[in-house]
Amino acid sequence: MYQVTPFPMRVIVVGSLMALVSSCAVTTDSTKGTSETLQNTSEASTKFTSSTSPSDEGKASDTQNVKRFASVNLERLREDMARGSGEHLTAFAHLLGVRENHQAEFFAVTKQNYPILFGSEPTTSDEMLARLDTELTAYPAWRN
Repeated sequence: MYQVTPFPMRVIVVGSLMALVSSCAVTTDSTKGTSETLQNTSEASTKFTSSTSPSDEGKASDTQNVKRFASVNLERLREDMARGSGEHLTAFAHLLGVRENHQAEFFAVTKQNYPILFGSEPTTSDEMLARLDTELTAYPAWRN
């Protein structure tokens, strides 16, 4: 014979199944940021390193890649510069041509000059890049 499950038991079972399904969505969202970071960094790095021409055209392309990376990752760069470390700041240093042996110093300068780079008003990536370029003129040996 078929036995009908009482109503409270059905509510508990359905509620449990819904909680289980919703927890799967939360788990996959936690990896989304890392995947986006890897994709953005990989695309920018690939475009940067694919330019092998030493001409002015190559320099213009490098500048465009730096601008694009800064624009796409401005909030993450802001966080990394405030800390003085991070994967976005490391990739950014690479795109700027900062030599590896000077990257720790570069990170320290971005942290120290964070108030100058971002100020108290909303800052665009172009404004941050212009201010950073001004700050980096004091350290010409850091760049390739």
